[in-house]
Amino acid sequence: MKKVSKIIEIKWQGRGGQGVVLANQLIGMALFEEGKHIQTFPDFGPERTGGPVRGYTRFSEEPIDVHSFVYEPDILAVIDPYFAEDPSVYTGLKPTSIVVVNSAKKPHELIRKLDIKVGKFGVVDALRISKEVFGTYVFNTPVLGGLVKLTEMVRLETLEKLIMSRFPGKLGELNIQALRRGFEEVVA
Repeated sequence: MKKVSKIIEIKWQGRGGQGVVLANQLIGMALFEEGKHIQTFPDFGPERTGGPVRGYTRFSEEPIDVHSFVYEPDILAVIDPYFAEDPSVYTGLKPTSIVVVNSAKKPHELIRKLDIKVGKFGVVDALRISKEVFGTYVFNTPVLGGLVKLTEMVRLETLEKLIMSRFPGKLGELNIQALRRGFEEVVA
């Protein structure tokens, strides 16, 4: 009998213009580069800046045959700090799920307030990091760095190469700096 490969599912939560779709695509491309089978797809209503946006990533060692939304994510990445304290964002999490959120609060403060039980819960102050690195709000890259640190699903170097390919020059260098800061500063 053929061994069934586990499918890992990620849910991304943020707002239009914050790079939810881009972060979703970058992690998908990094997983693909490292030999995984992947699916990435966005979910949003009217296309407008500031509107709620979700993205989904699936990956596995074997081809993926599932074509639905992600209802019970193994991993949750919350890019917009506004959603960090919204209980509806955490619906469907498993006791083994890994969560990373953009927040300046301590992980135990959010866990207690949200009354959730997950395998690992990390926060990265992407607001502060993005202000210091870019001079403006670019939340997706620091959160992506925190996600990579907490999950160890891909090598940081793989993402760095993809970022420099997508954003050559100074913009790529700034994104790599923000990615590394998120990786180093995530608190679980």
